[in-house]
Amino acid sequence: MAPSKPDSSASCGDGDAIVSCSKTENGFSSSLSLYHSEKAVEELLQQTPLQGTDDHLVEFSEALRTVAKALRRAAEGKASAQAEAAEWKRRYELERSRNLQLEHKEKLPGECIGNLDSRRAENSVKEPVPQIEQNEHSEKDCMKHGICSHEVLHDGETDSSPNMANKNLMKKASFKLSWWCKGASEDQHNHDIVSFERGNITTAERSSKQISLKWESDPQTVLILTKPNSVSVRILCAEMVRWLKEHKKLNIYVEPWVRTELLTESSIFNFVQTWKEEREVLLLHTKVDLVITLGGDGTVLWAASKFKGPVPPIVPFSLGSLGFMTPFHTEHYRECLDTILRGPISITLRHRLQCTVIRDAAKNEYETEEPILVLNEVTIDRGISSYLTNLECFCDNSFVTRVQGDGLILSTTSGSTAYSLAAGGSMVHPEVPGILFTPICPHSLSFRPLILPEHVTVRVQVPFNSRSSAWASFDGKDRKQLAAGDALVCSMAPWPVPTACQVDSTNDFLRSIQDGLHWNLRKTQSFDGPRDS
Repeated sequence: MAPSKPDSSASCGDGDAIVSCSKTENGFSSSLSLYHSEKAVEELLQQTPLQGTDDHLVEFSEALRTVAKALRRAAEGKASAQAEAAEWKRRYELERSRNLQLEHKEKLPGECIGNLDSRRAENSVKEPVPQIEQNEHSEKDCMKHGICSHEVLHDGETDSSPNMANKNLMKKASFKLSWWCKGASEDQHNHDIVSFERGNITTAERSSKQISLKWESDPQTVLILTKPNSVSVRILCAEMVRWLKEHKKLNIYVEPWVRTELLTESSIFNFVQTWKEEREVLLLHTKVDLVITLGGDGTVLWAASKFKGPVPPIVPFSLGSLGFMTPFHTEHYRECLDTILRGPISITLRHRLQCTVIRDAAKNEYETEEPILVLNEVTIDRGISSYLTNLECFCDNSFVTRVQGDGLILSTTSGSTAYSLAAGGSMVHPEVPGILFTPICPHSLSFRPLILPEHVTVRVQVPFNSRSSAWASFDGKDRKQLAAGDALVCSMAPWPVPTACQVDSTNDFLRSIQDGLHWNLRKTQSFDGPRDS
């Protein structure tokens, strides 16, 4: 029996025509034309009544199936190439912006020196010369012994009057980060990781020591973030605001709804400042010297999400259920804050992930969504679909594996005690730089979690042959749908979250898993049992 003639709108006639009728663009076929071509082949296979006695029809059907597979592979190859191109474009733009910032910073010292020379010629004053040498010497010492923070901020207004210039000039509290070890008297840290003396590679110094923060100027401004819908937190917040203003003379920022509650309680809280527009939140890091959180780990996540770039040091007080990141207790908050404001203090640098969603429907690589920073984890799951999640995972453009299960977790080491732990991932010290790769209920007996190094870029893509879409959530919120061909690109963000330690990072971490999870809690074996003879 001759095969029935398919509809001309669904197909071009035969296998060769199907391939040639799809428009090519930059060496790859259009996704829409490939999809229609593959659909036309499937319809042709369904419309063709094959009989076992006709060998020609069997060969023709096999040829059509081969063409369908080739079209499917071409579509998947196009999606992979587009994601790779978008990732390389993003890296290029990021590197270009960094180079422009470096060039701008290099030009600033020359401009400052030019201004000083002009003033020196007008006033014939020679005293600034030793001051400049002293500043250069202090900057060299900072770069030698640790990390310094020196920031002079302007509010954007200009005035020729010197009095107005002094008012518009606001100095943010500067501090210095240094590495230290217990029992070590010197404050200097050797950044050399390995030694090549006499051709032998040996470990010279560890790169990660306990980090200490020392204020070089007194903090002036504090941001207090609280857990909502809690009477005890509201009472403590009012008491802490009053104490910081009366005894420490600090400028205090709170969220708009917190300021409303404080003014409802008493009009003496008129001095408390807040913001009116969301764009002002983006400039908080230029005003705030210290952040205080009253709540649990969720409040710390909320505080970190307020800062899309650099994050001021955070002092987390425990008023929640589990406190893996909140080592301070509110019973002695005056003594704790007095010690922290006086310094030095130990801090934990908690790494964050920078996540970018790349849509297959984007017309060009510039149509990418704004990056999202997460402190705990980003989760890709199947949502309400009953089908297995089908995800293709790449690490630095090298194929890693295909996830088939409920989903995948990409976690920071700070988030290793959260969702990743519940899915079978390992608990990792928060200062260990790495990305946790943890599957959620994989349909495989050999799929074990991984810990990847911090410098890699992980790309998770939904293939075109996936039966359903996937859903991505960032620190448990901001869910986004990932359709076929969409990809999620994750890398380590350059802005960590510094949290204050009660003792040090290791002591606080071990105590948190012992108190919060009762880690390895077991009765001690009785001593009066059988013994080795």
